[in-house]
Amino acid sequence: MQHLDSKAPHYDNSEVLGCGTFAIVFGADQGKAVKRIEIHRTDKELLVREETAMRKMDHPNVLKLFDAKEDENFKYLVLERCMGTVRDYICGDKKFSNKQLDSQMPPEVEALRQMTRGLAYIHAQDVVHRDVKPENVLISDKFVLKISDFGCCKPTAPDGSMSATSGPKGTRAYYAPEYLKLEIDNITVEERKKIRADKSIDIFSLGCLFFTYIVKKGISVHLFATPGKTFKFRESYESDVTNNILDNKKFIEENGIPSGHYAFEMIDGMTQAHSKDRWVLDESESGTNSVLDTLNKELQREEKK
Repeated sequence: MQHLDSKAPHYDNSEVLGCGTFAIVFGADQGKAVKRIEIHRTDKELLVREETAMRKMDHPNVLKLFDAKEDENFKYLVLERCMGTVRDYICGDKKFSNKQLDSQMPPEVEALRQMTRGLAYIHAQDVVHRDVKPENVLISDKFVLKISDFGCCKPTAPDGSMSATSGPKGTRAYYAPEYLKLEIDNITVEERKKIRADKSIDIFSLGCLFFTYIVKKGISVHLFATPGKTFKFRESYESDVTNNILDNKKFIEENGIPSGHYAFEMIDGMTQAHSKDRWVLDESESGTNSVLDTLNKELQREEKK
């Protein structure tokens, strides 16, 4: 249920922490941030979904919503404040390597594990995020990674399935192939109805994100980018990356992660063309290949060194 209040929360409009198409995030007092969303330019159903989903969330690796307010022009989400995004980190933002800070970024495996735990928790709440990407994972001032921005989220059935007839939402370079197929112009209504989507579309996106996180060469490096061909993030509908996703052409080793790397098989499994073949997130789920199990084993191996 929406929390309506004509009075906007206090925030500093001179301190812009981030910008989206229809929203701006401002700094606020007491370790908080305010996301101000333009109501009249945003799908009302998505606004309701975002608040409803975030009010359900209570996990250290999911961004916390403290309050939501609304006036004639804007919806305001009062959120936990963070110091930056994973995109900032993989693009080399120096604030994440400042030796004077009390704490530092967690080891790589632990960072991947935090993102996995956050997404597994979201799925356990019967919600699919639909826009997992470097910009939508925040890093707190304690260097904890938190999945954020539920503007594209959607409730799922208990088995993780959802209707896909309304078309995809999110960022195309991180779409699973079944989601991209919904954009094909000559697809018939009957063919569209046969395309099924479930929470594994987030696992595909997370696998793409893991690749960029490990390689740490910015967002212009992508496991589905043709080697030697420049990948532009704001890609056209006939882009190299999305065509390769549809054709199941990925270049994990060629673009930066050797086949012997602990994450090679895991990322390959997370980004399988068919959703039924993708790895699950949590070892408690049915299935033999688990992302968290792989990361926990690698963390144990590194601790024994």
